Amino acid sequence: MQLTAILALIFTMIVWGVSPVFFRSLSLALGPADHLAIRYALVGALFLVVLAATRAWRIERADWPRMLLVSVIGFTGYNLGSAFGFELITAGTGSLIIGTQPLLIALIGILAAAERFTLTTGTGLLIGFSGIVFLVWNDLSLTGDPLQFLSGCAMIFVSGTCWAIYAVASKPLSRRYGSLQTTALSVVITSLVLVLLLGRPSTFDTLQAMSPRLWLEMGYLVVFVTALTMVTWNFGAARLPAVAAGAFLYLVPPIGVLAGTLILGERVTQGMVIGGSLILSGVAVTQFGDRITLKGKLAALAAILFAVTMWGLIPVAMRYLVTELSPQTTMVLRLLPSGLLALVVVLFTGVRQIAWRDWMQIAIASLVGNFGCQALIAYGMENVPASWTGLLFGLEPVFIALLAVLLAGERLTGWLIAGMLVAFAGTAALMLGSTLTPQGDVSLIGLGLLTLSTMCWGVYTVLIRPVSISYGPLPVACIAMALAALPTPLFVTADLPDMLVSMDATAWLAVAFVVVFGTFLATAAWNFSLDHMESSTAGLFLYMQPVVAALGGILLLGERITWPLILGGGLIIAGVAIAQFGPLMRRMRLRPAARGTRPPA
Repeated sequence: MQLTAILALIFTMIVWGVSPVFFRSLSLALGPADHLAIRYALVGALFLVVLAATRAWRIERADWPRMLLVSVIGFTGYNLGSAFGFELITAGTGSLIIGTQPLLIALIGILAAAERFTLTTGTGLLIGFSGIVFLVWNDLSLTGDPLQFLSGCAMIFVSGTCWAIYAVASKPLSRRYGSLQTTALSVVITSLVLVLLLGRPSTFDTLQAMSPRLWLEMGYLVVFVTALTMVTWNFGAARLPAVAAGAFLYLVPPIGVLAGTLILGERVTQGMVIGGSLILSGVAVTQFGDRITLKGKLAALAAILFAVTMWGLIPVAMRYLVTELSPQTTMVLRLLPSGLLALVVVLFTGVRQIAWRDWMQIAIASLVGNFGCQALIAYGMENVPASWTGLLFGLEPVFIALLAVLLAGERLTGWLIAGMLVAFAGTAALMLGSTLTPQGDVSLIGLGLLTLSTMCWGVYTVLIRPVSISYGPLPVACIAMALAALPTPLFVTADLPDMLVSMDATAWLAVAFVVVFGTFLATAAWNFSLDHMESSTAGLFLYMQPVVAALGGILLLGERITWPLILGGGLIIAGVAIAQFGPLMRRMRLRPAARGTRPPA
C-alpha cells in the first residue's frame, strides 16, 4: 500500500510541476484574461457537478463572509496573479517563486496570530526570501525588458501571498465542513468572479480559434491539475506520515524548471540554481526545523563546530567584499540587513521594559563596541588578507579579559599578564612581518585598525554582559544589532546604487553568508552548544577560528603562507591559551588536595 501511495504522490508532483508550463503557454496564446475566463468556466461547471452530487452547498450564514473572503481575495487573487504573471516571465522562474508558498503561509499564519513565531521559522523565512531576491536580482540583467520581468515576478509573488491568505483563512471552514466542500464552494465562487470579471464577447472568438494543442493544454489544467490530483494527493497523504508527504512538495519547483527547459526551450540561469536552492532550503528550515531535535553531546558538538567554522570564514567573505566593492558599501550591506532583521525579531519576541541607565549602556556597547568594531574591520581588511585578519581576531579573548579588569573590576592575574605578553608578541611579529615581507596587500595601518577592532569587540562584550543577564541575551543582542545599524546611512555613498547593480552572484552570496550564516545561525548554534557543555570546554573550540580563517584565505582567496603568518599566529593562539586556561589548569591541580583535606571541626 505504501508503494501505491508513493507512486500517487510522485504522479501528483509531476502534474503540479509541469502545470506552470501550460499556465505560461495558454496565457501567451490566449491572453491571460481569456485563459482564465475559459478555464474557470470549465472548472466551475465541474465543481458545480461535485456540489450537486454531494449536496454540499449549504454552510452556516455566519461562515459566508469568511467563505467569500477566501474565495474572492485568496483563490481569485492567486489565479489572477499567476495567469498574468506567467505571461511576463518564464515557467521555470515562476515555479521557483511559487515554491515560496509554504514560507508565505507561515508568515501569514504568524501575522494572523494563528501560528507561533520561532527562531527556526524566522531563519527559514530569511533564507527563502533571500533566495527570491537573489533570483530576481541575478536574472534581471539577463532579460530584455527589466520592467516586464519585475512585474511578472511581483505578480507571481502576490499570487503566492493570496494563496497563503486562502490557506490560513480557510482552515476553520475546512475543519467544520471538510476539505472537499470548502474547496468546491470556493472554486465555484472564484469561477463566477473570474468569468464575470474577465469574460468578454471576444472570448467566444478566442474559444472558437483554439487549436487542438491548446485544448489539450486546457484539458490538462482542468482535469489533471484541478480534479485528478486532488484525489491522488489525498490518497497518498492519508497513507504516509505528514512529514514524508510534505517532503514530496520539494520536487515541484525543480520539475517546473526542467519542464520549462524541455517543453518551452527556456534557459536555466545561475540565479535559478542558486536562488532556487536558497528558496527550497528556507522552506525546509521553516517546515521541518522545529522537528529536528538532536539531543546530547553530539548535537552540541555539531552546533559548536558549525558556529566556529562560520565565524572563521567571516574574514574570507569580508575580505572578498571589501576588495570587490568598498569598505563603506561592505559596512552598509553587513550592518543594515542584520539590524533590520534583529528589529523584526525583537518586535515579535518582545522585551520587558529596560531602565534608562541600561539603555545608555546598551547604546555605548552598540555604537562604540559593535559599530566601531565593524567599521575598523571594513577599513582594516582593505589592506590585510583574510588569513592575517583571522589570526588577529584571536586576540579578542585577551582584550575581553583585560577590559573586564579595567571596566568590571575583575582581578588581574599573572596568567593574564603572561598570556597578554605572548599574544602581543604575536601581533608584533605580524606587524614586523608586514614591513619585511614583500606581500603587497599587507598594510601596517590595516593591522593596527584590525587590532583596535578586537579591542572594540572587547568593550562590547564587557558592557553588554550585565544587561544581557538582566533582560535576556536574545532581546539585548537584537537591540544592540539594531542600534549598531543606525550610523550606516552616514556611509552611503553616491555610487552605492551602481555598486549594487554591478554586484555578481558571488558577492551577493558573500553578503548572505555574513548576515545569515555568520551572524544569526552561528550565534544561535553557539548559544545552543553553551546550554549543553561547560563554557571552558566551549572556549577550546574558539581556537579553530584563526585556523579556519587562515585556511579559508589560502584555499578560497589564493593567499600565501608566510613566516609572519605562522610565527605571529602561533604566538597569538598560545598567548590566548595561557590567559584563558592557565587559571583553570591550576585549579585542576589543586582540586585533589582540596578533596583530601578534612574540614576543621
